[in-house]
Amino acid sequence: MSARGTRADALTDALQAALATEHRAVFGYALLGPRCSADDRELAVTCTAAHEQARDATMTTLAAAGADPVGPDPDYPALYPVRDAAAARALAVRLEDGVAAGWRYAYAVAASVGGTRATRLRATAQRQLTAAAIRATRWRSRVDPARATTPFPGI
Repeated sequence: MSARGTRADALTDALQAALATEHRAVFGYALLGPRCSADDRELAVTCTAAHEQARDATMTTLAAAGADPVGPDPDYPALYPVRDAAAARALAVRLEDGVAAGWRYAYAVAASVGGTRATRLRATAQRQLTAAAIRATRWRSRVDPARATTPFPGI
């Protein structure tokens, strides 16, 4: 395999990994939604829409590159149980942290590979990592306002 093929494969694999975290987030928000308090519901809906949009855009990007986008798992047992509003908030933080980790990985791969496609992926990954970190901060502020931020999102 040529170096160029290896780079393209690495970028595709990183984007697939980020897509998998978006699938998990969409599933997780559907799971936690019914347990949200009235105060949290609007944020959950906003986050769901953001993840659906990121998922769809990522699938389109992969398909345009000739890759078959990974599909969602049929279930995510590690996300259960969500018994109440506090558990829903905690799950939302975990989902956003997971998405941040997926996009941080994609950013790191793109930064190490170089090239036009990598530059585009790096910009997308930075945007998505930042968005996930902001969403996680919004959720954390509802869980523990004194610890709303994390110094290195996605790690």
